Amino acid sequence: MPPKHKQFKKPPLIEVFCEFFFETAAGVEWDSFIVPTFYRKVRKDFPTRQRMSTVGFQLMMGVGVPPPQMQSVGPPTPRHRFISENGKTLVQLGDNLLVVNQLPPYYGWERFEPTVMQCFRLYTQLWKPEKVARAAVHYIDKVDIPSLDVGIEEYFNLYPTLPEHPGTPATNLALTYEVQGAVAGDILVGTMRQHPSANPEGMTFLFQSDYVATGGLPSDEKAVQSWLNKAHDFVFDVFLSTFTDKCYKLWEQ
Repeated sequence: MPPKHKQFKKPPLIEVFCEFFFETAAGVEWDSFIVPTFYRKVRKDFPTRQRMSTVGFQLMMGVGVPPPQMQSVGPPTPRHRFISENGKTLVQLGDNLLVVNQLPPYYGWERFEPTVMQCFRLYTQLWKPEKVARAAVHYIDKVDIPSLDVGIEEYFNLYPTLPEHPGTPATNLALTYEVQGAVAGDILVGTMRQHPSANPEGMTFLFQSDYVATGGLPSDEKAVQSWLNKAHDFVFDVFLSTFTDKCYKLWEQ
């Protein structure tokens, strides 16, 4: 297993994002004037602004419910998106909602986490929510195996176990698991799914990790930063244990 904070030359990351759903005092309504104020503060790093309507959603979690399901919970509500100059980092802002996304190239948690906390700090200073009702860290990775004539156990420590049977090998493999996170009330839901590959000589798999604080968090900056780093370390440890040394080598070539 590589060192805990090792950066691979070609990491398999497709996207990482953090999201925060806030809770305000009873009777307090969202103030849309926060949006232009927020934008003025982040415009240097996120010059492009977009407005879109979206349907509110909730991540449905529970033992024995694979995979996590997204359920619409309300009418379309406005969401504002601020995009970095290279289009790879995005901040999404809405009614009691903050999301920070990072697309490749990903330069590591040490650079992404300060961006998340910068946006969190600004949002809570402007809006002053009572608490974080739910927080989540999501990772999506794509792993390409360069051959069809190998067993996936050569690359993965996590895979479905099938009964022996005659005929061709099984395809469209998928599994989902759920484990308790690093902190009481936290849950990690992991999903592995075989993905149709454009390479007829290989196999492609998607791995998604959804780490959620189901019990919420205080809106205190230090508490949230501490939780974020515990969540990341937990997810990364599980990520490293999921793959073999042979798989690591694919990301170093």
